[in-house]
Amino acid sequence: MFFSEVKNKRKIMNKNLIILGIIVSFFLLFHLHLVYAVIVDRIVAIVNGNVITLSELEKRAAPFLKEYLDDSATEEEKRKIKQQIYAKILPQMIDDYLVDEEIKKLGIKVTDEDVNAAIERICQSNGITLEEFKEKLKKEGLTLEQYKRQMAKQLERMQLINAQVRSKIVITDEQVRDYIRQERGETTYEGPFYIIDHICIVPESESKKDIERARKRAQEALKALKEGIPFNEVAQKYSSNDSIAKELRLGIFSIDEMAPDIKKVVKELEPGEYSKVIRTKLGFEILRLSGISNSKQIDIDPTEMEEVRNKLYREAINERFQEWLNDLRAKSTIRILL
Repeated sequence: MFFSEVKNKRKIMNKNLIILGIIVSFFLLFHLHLVYAVIVDRIVAIVNGNVITLSELEKRAAPFLKEYLDDSATEEEKRKIKQQIYAKILPQMIDDYLVDEEIKKLGIKVTDEDVNAAIERICQSNGITLEEFKEKLKKEGLTLEQYKRQMAKQLERMQLINAQVRSKIVITDEQVRDYIRQERGETTYEGPFYIIDHICIVPESESKKDIERARKRAQEALKALKEGIPFNEVAQKYSSNDSIAKELRLGIFSIDEMAPDIKKVVKELEPGEYSKVIRTKLGFEILRLSGISNSKQIDIDPTEMEEVRNKLYREAINERFQEWLNDLRAKSTIRILL
């Protein structure tokens, strides 16, 4: 009986040892797997204590690797291309970490309502329904939920830019005009600048009869002005229909830009005063000095002004945001281990 019990106990002990061995082996294998995983998914950068892993970098770089890696390339060539792509992508990922940190610090929050409203505006501006928008996303390999997450990130960054950058930027009308003037290759003159309106009657031909008829019409216009009829109304009634003549505003000129005959007349006028009838290259004109400015307020279509203002605004935002980001990098602890 005694030996039988001992034998049973040994069997149980052996069984327990086998089970223990299996458990220990499992944990050893699991530990080795973890060690292997850590080795494979190594850290490529540390940003203020946050790590960026190789797998994260590879995921971010995947579209570029797919585009630029050629199957016909040698392994060494592929390695060099990968390194070049990683070297461009990693700084962007570091900037993303820094920006996300600032968003959290400032407590910037984007709600589902904000995201839905933004998507609705996109649909309206493109004249499509939400279902059509979903189909477009599907063709690009995105679901609506994935796009919403991307949109939430964009809206957070827009709020960050508003807080840190946008409110500090002002684009003046003069900056817009200067840009347009440079694009047109116009010469910059020293002020003051004279804003000149005109009433212009162009002879129909060089015959004496047509010239005299134009002179008389100009005198009639001058008489109307003396009777108190507003300058723009007289201009509308009496000016010829030629492209320059029919425009009320002749232009904005410095003294150096004016023709000698016009310069002499304008210098004698005070703002708001008009001249007698004078003969110019255009025909018979009555000039009005509308005002004097220290800057050349060139006549520009309002739509063009707005387009250029938006362009300069975007450029200023990008430049200021980059400066802010550079300053943020300088204040941060960043280690690149790639």
